[in-house]
Amino acid sequence: RGARGHRATLDGHDLMAAQALSRSIFDRARRTAESLPARILVTLTLLVLVGLHINWSRMEERVRHGHPLDAVAALCLVVSALTIGALRWRTLLRAAEVSLSLGSLARVYSVATFSGTFLPTAVGGDVTRALLVTRRGALLARVVMTIVVDRLGGLVGLLGMAWIAFSLQSTEVPGGAQIFLAWVTGVVGIGSLLLAVAVHRGSRLLRAVVPARLTSAARESRTLIIRYASDRRTLAIVLVSSLVYQALISLQLVMLARAIDVHLPFATAAVTLALVTIVTLIPISIGGFGVREGTYVVLLGGASIGATDATLISLLSVAALF
Repeated sequence: RGARGHRATLDGHDLMAAQALSRSIFDRARRTAESLPARILVTLTLLVLVGLHINWSRMEERVRHGHPLDAVAALCLVVSALTIGALRWRTLLRAAEVSLSLGSLARVYSVATFSGTFLPTAVGGDVTRALLVTRRGALLARVVMTIVVDRLGGLVGLLGMAWIAFSLQSTEVPGGAQIFLAWVTGVVGIGSLLLAVAVHRGSRLLRAVVPARLTSAARESRTLIIRYASDRRTLAIVLVSSLVYQALISLQLVMLARAIDVHLPFATAAVTLALVTIVTLIPISIGGFGVREGTYVVLLGGASIGATDATLISLLSVAALF
């Protein structure tokens, strides 16, 4: 019995050592995949793969014989959408009792949008947005929560506008995109339900999950979420502004397509935009480059838009945002 007990102890130690080793390998692999060199490599690889399917002379011809006024209209739609997005966030800041002037709001939102989209940095646009408002203390927790709720509202508007457009022009949306949209909506719905349960049972989860030094910030964040949930006016403003934001960006894609003589139905643009945005949230490339273009090629290919035109629409949307 003593020998068996000693052997069981050794087996337990071996199991713990194996688990620690597997965690170490997983953490090392994750850090490598999220590192800047790895993301640069993935970005370049995806762009090369997309580039191999592009007719460069056709792309040049599309640009040379394009319609500048449609491109200018697309640019105005982007500016309008970003303005609405900034004002939506300001509504959430006010409800959280965080004061920010219009000038500061414009500067912070612009810098965060640019850094999150174009700069090869591990610090995302949302982190930049929070740190530009405040860098420490209880106020930081509130600002972070306004950004989280802003993102959630944007996600609801993204999927909501996609389904509204689909219901109006269902025949214009390829079957594969419809199935993908349904799966994405289901996953987001389940995630939202789990978040609601977590907020409802917040006190127990705080003690079990959150470190003691972060408990006060987590408790304040939960209080702010409950405040948002009970403020119907704020929720209505966030929802409506999110739908309008996505409608403007979808219409921008339509105008960019028109600028290069490509017919892109609004429903196709709205559904494609939703799915491309979701896919580019996966942090495997810099600013979604390569992933975005490849997804546009796949999704718009189902709508009989060639790889060259789909890639050009993607690149023009990035240029308009820039």
